Amino acid sequence: MKQLVLIGALLGGAAGACGATDDDRPRTLEYITRTVLAPSCAAAECHSAFKMEVGDQFDTAEATRRSIVANVLVNTLDPTSSVLYKSITVGEPSLLDPLSGLVVRMPFDAPMPDADVALILHWIEDGAPGAQCLPNADGNGCFVDGTASKPVYHVAQCVDGQAVKIVMDCPLADPTAIPPKPQSVCSYVTGNGQCTK
Repeated sequence: MKQLVLIGALLGGAAGACGATDDDRPRTLEYITRTVLAPSCAAAECHSAFKMEVGDQFDTAEATRRSIVANVLVNTLDPTSSVLYKSITVGEPSLLDPLSGLVVRMPFDAPMPDADVALILHWIEDGAPGAQCLPNADGNGCFVDGTASKPVYHVAQCVDGQAVKIVMDCPLADPTAIPPKPQSVCSYVTGNGQCTK
């Protein structure tokens, strides 16, 4: 009987360790690309340099950075609304057949492990280090912070995907001006490294 209790205690301890929620893996673009996105998403027929399905490539950190920034795949102000996160959890409307109403979850063959999904979410919550910006010819890119309801856009020096120094704050909206002035934004899509209206 004592042996059964001892075995049960040992197994219970082992099960507790296996179910631990602490993930000490690095929350970096390089690590996530190499160990999660490349093996799960960069198959030859999907998001590789060969195919680049819907314009996304996840087989190198540089390609992942470009896809995330240029295609606006993360939203650090509202991480769970990020296209990347939704694509690997609940799915996103098909970009290849937008009129079909199809919702596509990635990867196609099997759900991504929960721990990998959580790692990606935590990385986005940390500000998506390594995929915050892409530099223009002057080395500047766009960076946004603030809150989901009140985003603040900046032109920033961009080094290795990091907004390392704010160069200029984009003007906020001024509803009292005549005529009222809308908020200026800075995004890779609207004019990389400059504030636009």
